[in-house]
Amino acid sequence: MATRGLARSLIALTASVALLAGCGGSAIDTAADPGLPMADTSTTGTDVAAGTDTAAVPEAAGEDTTTPGSATTPGDAPASAATADKTVASTTGKAPGAGAAAAAGSSGAGSAAGKTATMSAVEKLVATAPIFGGNGPCKPATLSPVAIGNVSTLSGVIGELMSPVRSGLETFVASQNACGGLNGHRIELFIGDDQGDPATASARVQELIQTKKIMAFVGHIQVLTVDAIVPIINKYKIPVIGSDLTSNTWFTNPLMFPMGSGIQSTAYGYIKAAVDYFKVKNIGQLWCLEVPRACEQHDRAFKELAPMLGATVKKTIQVSITAPSYVQECLAMKNAGVEAIGLTFDAASQHRVARSCAQVGFFPKVMPYPLGVGNEKQFLQGNKWLGNAYVSMNHFPWFMNDTPALKYWHASINKFNPGFTNGGAAVMGWSSGALLVAASAGLSAENPTTQQLLDTLWTFKGQKWTTLGGLTPPLTFVKNGNPRVPYCLWTGISNADNTGWASGTSKPTCTDLIAPSDPQYKK
Repeated sequence: MATRGLARSLIALTASVALLAGCGGSAIDTAADPGLPMADTSTTGTDVAAGTDTAAVPEAAGEDTTTPGSATTPGDAPASAATADKTVASTTGKAPGAGAAAAAGSSGAGSAAGKTATMSAVEKLVATAPIFGGNGPCKPATLSPVAIGNVSTLSGVIGELMSPVRSGLETFVASQNACGGLNGHRIELFIGDDQGDPATASARVQELIQTKKIMAFVGHIQVLTVDAIVPIINKYKIPVIGSDLTSNTWFTNPLMFPMGSGIQSTAYGYIKAAVDYFKVKNIGQLWCLEVPRACEQHDRAFKELAPMLGATVKKTIQVSITAPSYVQECLAMKNAGVEAIGLTFDAASQHRVARSCAQVGFFPKVMPYPLGVGNEKQFLQGNKWLGNAYVSMNHFPWFMNDTPALKYWHASINKFNPGFTNGGAAVMGWSSGALLVAASAGLSAENPTTQQLLDTLWTFKGQKWTTLGGLTPPLTFVKNGNPRVPYCLWTGISNADNTGWASGTSKPTCTDLIAPSDPQYKK
């Protein structure tokens, strides 16, 4: 892998709300390459709206004609591991992995409600659209614009960590508007910065709904502020499609549609990394004070799942990301006999932990939290204590490029947004956008509505196509209940010098194991 650039620690930003329209205001090409794959627009019409910017699809996109979805099949883990996970799951007292088990054996038909004699509109879209790795036709969106919003933490103490979501969404909008938009409708994207403040978050969400007539929100990164927006979302019945996945809140509201596994899955990933990859069983975790609910949910699942996987939790400690030193915590972990440690907080704090632990001669195996590498420049700084770190990702690794959908992702970056700061936050924006595209299969040519998006999303019942060409786990959404997403994880392993990525996986490994405290499978 190419060596990534270096960056310094987190900086405080003071930017106020930033509103984006369309493709970031930049002029782009006005004709699609006729020799490239084209999205199916048979129901969208052909008139070009006055003043609409259009652009060609990335030249490299869609050239691989591999069957969409074949890049990722849930359950691709070695048979022995899958069997062990299912056996352990039965000890939890819950029905093991309803979503994962169904998805692993699905041929695309799914539940009886989603089974039809012919392919549904959303299934056809996922099978053909380039964003999902399909080789269907692609031409610029021509129908009336649809307003989509995003409110994320883009400034403040963790704003730099989350900021790549903006670039991920901007790239998605430019690319998708060049390739069919939302069922023919051009996307207009408006972004608000909540500055990590709950009151600002709710105000920004309400402002975009009222002034921009937002049809849906997409890809919110709000680890500090998500609970503040729930009353607004519920009041106006506007969904949030895709999120940061760090809180149970995203999995306990029918108007929120996560595009990946929840926070319990990353606790599972820590333990699997320790036991199966590093071959150690004595584990520990440092977890964040500033996001108490989400981090406590992670710590609880960590303690619940460890004995099920043959590991022993030696110690967990709650810490503040503003602490200048973690020497005492490193000594406590060392004295407790911790061999592998999870770091559940931001990259800047991970580097301070590294320096502190090195001072006291504590060199465990390291498992960083996936959103802790949301901005990879903050993580890949040449700190050897973080070398060979194992990141269990509940989103696809942005640096992998060996499936049709991932090739399209890279081709879109190269064409529309080369050189932006990449990382997990950017991927979350892109995969949230992909879920939005799938949801748009039911949008009408005239008078598209939020309800049409919701009706399509509620047909997701863990069918094979709900992996969106390998960009997501199998997704199940329930009209009046909690979404269900099995624990499906990709991996990224940093090189020994912590300057780049040594390896990664483009296919997730899924399990039926469920943490007893996980809310998503509760009736």
